[in-house]
Amino acid sequence: MGTISNEMIWQAIKELADQLQQTNEQVGQLSKQMRQTNEQVQQLGGQVQQLNKQVEQTHVQVEQLTKQVQQTNEQLSQLSQQVSDMDKRLNDVANGQKILVEELFESKKEIKRIKTALNMY
Repeated sequence: MGTISNEMIWQAIKELADQLQQTNEQVGQLSKQMRQTNEQVQQLGGQVQQLNKQVEQTHVQVEQLTKQVQQTNEQLSQLSQQVSDMDKRLNDVANGQKILVEELFESKKEIKRIKTALNMY
């Protein structure tokens, strides 16, 4: 019975050794998966940093565009005021010309009346 017991012990040791080997292989595979996962996490971290830089650049560009829009609005407001002033001046000139034309017409009528009166004498 001693030899059978020894064979059983050897068989148990062999089975334990096989299980240990399988466990070591599984641990190796898990270790490899962990390394791959770590590499992926590092790559994702790099991508996140790139995205953050792009977001910052976009933010700066938006601020610049906002300033440009504000400047353009100010310029448009100034142009609108200048157009309004020019319109007022043109109306003043038109009114002045109208008055001058009326005065000229009245003067011509007066001159014609005087000439007519002088021709009568």
